[in-house]
Amino acid sequence: MRESEAGMPELSARELAQSCGGKLVRGDESTRISSYGIDTRRLNRESAFFALLSERSDGHRFLGEARTAGAVAAIVQHVPDLENAPAVLIQVEDTTAALAECGRAMRKRFSKATWIAITGSNGKTTTKEMVAAGLSAGFRVYRTPGNFNNHLGVPLTLLACTDDVEFVVLEVAMSSPGEIAFLTELVDPDIALVTNVRAAHLENFSSIEDIAAAKGEMFAVIRDDAVAVVNQDDVHVRVQATRHIGPQVTFGHDIGTDLRLEALDNRFVPGAGLTINHDGRSLRLQLKIGGGHAALNALAALATVAAAGGDLTAAARKIEQLKPDRGRGEVHDLRRNIRVVDDCYNASPSAMASVLETLRQSDPRGRRVLIMGDMLELGHLGAALHREVGKLCGTSGIGMLVTIGNLSRGAAEAARRAGVPEVHHHADVDKATESIVEFLSDGDLIVVKGSRSMHLERIVRRLVEDLAPHQAPYGAAPTNHEAGT
Repeated sequence: MRESEAGMPELSARELAQSCGGKLVRGDESTRISSYGIDTRRLNRESAFFALLSERSDGHRFLGEARTAGAVAAIVQHVPDLENAPAVLIQVEDTTAALAECGRAMRKRFSKATWIAITGSNGKTTTKEMVAAGLSAGFRVYRTPGNFNNHLGVPLTLLACTDDVEFVVLEVAMSSPGEIAFLTELVDPDIALVTNVRAAHLENFSSIEDIAAAKGEMFAVIRDDAVAVVNQDDVHVRVQATRHIGPQVTFGHDIGTDLRLEALDNRFVPGAGLTINHDGRSLRLQLKIGGGHAALNALAALATVAAAGGDLTAAARKIEQLKPDRGRGEVHDLRRNIRVVDDCYNASPSAMASVLETLRQSDPRGRRVLIMGDMLELGHLGAALHREVGKLCGTSGIGMLVTIGNLSRGAAEAARRAGVPEVHHHADVDKATESIVEFLSDGDLIVVKGSRSMHLERIVRRLVEDLAPHQAPYGAAPTNHEAGT
């Protein structure tokens, strides 16, 4: 990807104090600061360390480590009695709020760049990567690293932006109402995309309509001259898009959308394929990422590139080159013609349904197998939604279902009643891992999917280590900043 190679804009200690609404209480106001962080393990030289204070941790305890790691400044709520703290100390009322204000100030320095914000229930990270890849065909692009998409990750992304960038692509998430509005105002995007609205993370919401309203905050608060990219296939997104009175770019299956999906090859291997129509011209993509959900992410990404004025053909070729990240659809070809799709990064009922539809349309030599962990944060609907997934397994051609966790027991029971030939349930991932290999048959196509905290990557690791054609260690999944939805 054609990422910007210029450095981040520097601030003096005085400018940093002004940006975050703080008071310089120690050190030289002319000290130059070129990077920012909240984790002493990831600080660079000439950095500023925000000593965040929360119920779980107190960043003030790590000021010595921050200085050792290269921090020349620290933003604090109380002045520590530490000689080994960074040389410059800036005192604020709230370090978390100061981080956001500093990000807001940095955003204002990038008036020449085009800013793109992406949210949605499913597909945010993959769509963000596709948009950034597509625009990199002709522009210098900076994007959210990993899934730095919450109240801490978004301002850190703003602060890490390079000074020669032409496009900035940011992912925005939430865990409660009001967060999307706050983060969208922080980013002040020129283009805004809501990928979809689904029944996910219902723990903090009473209904899918409440989730839609919270996601739709993005459309409600963007500037009137900003462009809303609208998924016409999603009724909740269509309704929320009416909160924006400015220009729109639409995508979906229906005639009349700006980017229309003409054809879809829904498969895991060799990856999904799709044909889109834009301005009367058809454009074909062959992705390296499998599943119909990936194709819809690509459609959303191309609509966003169109809104940005990019070259769709060049963007499509870049998007085709993207490979799935670990846990997001990575395919492992193993011995005995067994294939494992590692989709264990996260799960929701709609994402599980999409995986089952792709399995239904697949034609493996052996069985279609789903290894399913609990889908968490579904609130009072959790048990019912797990039973619905189990019932759906009966119409998806699943030959074997392995469920893991308390909630997934309901999926197993529903799958048995729906006629799935072989069903196994385990209380936890360790018990499942002990016996998983003996359940498999030659030619099986296996999808592993569940919520992150179920740790289903352990099962993927076991399968790869036991059945890999060439023995190689399976690396641990990359650690990203704690994210919202």
